[in-house]
Amino acid sequence: MLSSLGIRTRRYASVLVGITVLLGLAINTCPQLLKPQRRRIFWLLFKRQLYNSGLRAASINTIIAVLLGVFVMSKAYSVIPNNMQFIDYYAQFFNIVVNREIGPLISGIILIARSASAVTAEVGQMQLYRQFDALSAVNMSPALVFLLPVFFAFPLSLLLMFFYFNLICVFTSYAVIELYHEGGITLMAFIRALLEQLTFTEVLVSMTKALVGGCLIGLASLFFGYNVQDRFTDVSRAISNSNTFQLFAFFVLNVGLSYLVYL
Repeated sequence: MLSSLGIRTRRYASVLVGITVLLGLAINTCPQLLKPQRRRIFWLLFKRQLYNSGLRAASINTIIAVLLGVFVMSKAYSVIPNNMQFIDYYAQFFNIVVNREIGPLISGIILIARSASAVTAEVGQMQLYRQFDALSAVNMSPALVFLLPVFFAFPLSLLLMFFYFNLICVFTSYAVIELYHEGGITLMAFIRALLEQLTFTEVLVSMTKALVGGCLIGLASLFFGYNVQDRFTDVSRAISNSNTFQLFAFFVLNVGLSYLVYL
């Protein structure tokens, strides 16, 4: 058991080293964006990646956010203290449960399941058929074509998914209040109560989770895809290993930041 734990630890350490190398490569490739022709190529690929990773996830994000909003509201009704105003209690409940923890976790899982797996598969297939060599042969940098679009699009996509998820939960929760609560709460009063619970620290932590988590997920996808060897089954294995690492790393990041800041 200890030997297996040691092997797994060394494997995760090697992945982190590889991700760090990719991060350095992305930073070193950024000066290429100063050239107009290369910037146009990057911009087209960045918009494509942002659309695939963020905007196309809006439907599943909406469904889960609506279900979660109804669930959280029902739980708030069941545990609300009799000596507290409903709107104040729910604003605190929403901020702790949805904004701090559940929203970021679910958004990250959606990004991993939808977009990160696709990137790993795409890069793995290209590595399997040596298409990166073809790019290099025509003097096209693989880092510019694949690394930079993912490096910038994934963090931005995850940040937009955080915001969108919370926004849908807010409107769903207010719709449930209108159906079941007789206190005459207006939408503006409800939003104002939620904003009063939101601090600068919580906004900063949420942005850190999105930007660092999105960058980690994107670079891990590229790392596992690029390490595909000569067998076709290596692609499916790369997707599995990539998803496992991304879920573990993203959960550790979220729980660790919440523990350090809020506890």
